[in-house]
Amino acid sequence: MSEDYPPLTPELTNFMNGHHRILYVAFGSRFFTTPENNNKVLKSIIKAIDKNLFDGVIWALSQTSSDEFSPTISLNDGTEIQTSKILNNEHPNIYITKFAPQFSILNHTNTKLFFSHGGAGSAHESLYTGTPMLILPFFGDQMGNAEKLRSSGVALMLNKLDLNVDDIVNKMNLLLKDESVKKNLKRLEVLTKIYSKRKYGAADLIEYLLHSSSINGGVKDEFLKEWLPASTRMGFIKGNNLDVIVVLLGISFGFIGVISWVILKFIAKRISFSASSKSKTE
Repeated sequence: MSEDYPPLTPELTNFMNGHHRILYVAFGSRFFTTPENNNKVLKSIIKAIDKNLFDGVIWALSQTSSDEFSPTISLNDGTEIQTSKILNNEHPNIYITKFAPQFSILNHTNTKLFFSHGGAGSAHESLYTGTPMLILPFFGDQMGNAEKLRSSGVALMLNKLDLNVDDIVNKMNLLLKDESVKKNLKRLEVLTKIYSKRKYGAADLIEYLLHSSSINGGVKDEFLKEWLPASTRMGFIKGNNLDVIVVLLGISFGFIGVISWVILKFIAKRISFSASSKSKTE
């Protein structure tokens, strides 16, 4: 994580403070989708607002022009919406911007969902701020990032070759309301914040070693033992869990032996019974 991030602009600050359930949409500055997909994304945004999932949307369109949208968007009720008005920020609940201070937006308490391409930087910032992700990966590491986030229970994926407006809105709704998503996000948020400070841990270790070298003119083994892995201080058997493995194997073999003895005894009784019945018949 970077030390500094661009702050919100005054316009974004006013918009975010005036909307309490915000969807942030950004697919990166170097990735492009088709005009058809742009229209589907825009239509899903409008539908999500109509269903009251969000009362505000910020869409960072850094390299996308109005030519990559249809002139109008047709809603299910037959309403026609001019895309030029939305792209020119004439819609009260949609804010289009060329530049978006992403981390500051995600870190705002009113941001509830991140609709992203799944880049590594975006994923880290989303986890750091505890923001669930709806991911539309395009290529490269984005596919793997999206799958890892999905399997961790903090994101859902879309297919760029088969985008569906209802599917987008349904997945948005699920990410907002699923309690397991909230629990997984909280857990990964804590871990991300801890691991983002590794450079400070490295600096502490260097300082620790410098101080240790000043004791009696040199580094003392006893002074550094606490940095050794626990397994190296427990001996070969305990360090490799051999004692636990032996006990588990003993229990397993004992259980198998008992089951085998019962089965053999049952078979022996059946054979004895069959032989006895045969002799009586003769």
